[in-house]
Amino acid sequence: MAKGFRRFKHNDLFRPDFDRIDFNACVGDNGGPYDLYDYAHGYFDATRLLLKSVGKSGLVNDLLVYPICLNFRHAIELFIKYLITDLAKLTGSSAKFHKSHSLDANWSTAMNLIRRTKLDVDADEIALMTRVVSDIMEVDPNGMIFRYPESIKGDQHLKDWAIVNLAVVGDMFAVLSKFVEDWHFKIEGRIEAVIDAEAIA
Repeated sequence: MAKGFRRFKHNDLFRPDFDRIDFNACVGDNGGPYDLYDYAHGYFDATRLLLKSVGKSGLVNDLLVYPICLNFRHAIELFIKYLITDLAKLTGSSAKFHKSHSLDANWSTAMNLIRRTKLDVDADEIALMTRVVSDIMEVDPNGMIFRYPESIKGDQHLKDWAIVNLAVVGDMFAVLSKFVEDWHFKIEGRIEAVIDAEAIA
């Protein structure tokens, strides 16, 4: 083995295939490490692809609704945790995200950090994210409702809900995913400016 070459793990399921390299995905330190925003971005992309599949022949909305809503919810959860992590760097704050699937407390922390950094984000965007967080928390407060048909105790999930219109979810997703990328661009620009200023000083 060449000096400095690292042998990565693999098994029969999670392994490279060099005959189909277009399907290989780099993970861990092989191209990474990836951060919370990268993971959020992946879940936003997965949600977008699933939403595009709605109405396609052979696919059933009544089944697609679960992975669509789960991926959308998880993308938002990861993005909020990213906001806290990177905005805390800008403020020199010791703020950290709660390591749970609840969105409320983390979104409150993120909003405080947005105010402290005076991040140039539109008040309507904050209001929309707040509404989406509230709506998600009403239906799925712990990240389990769209993941399983019933609770650990055997209680049926979504028993009091009848219909989720995936076009409505898609409309909200389309608006939110656009400004999420914009926020990321602004935050990373601010962090780079701080790093550059420190390098000059």
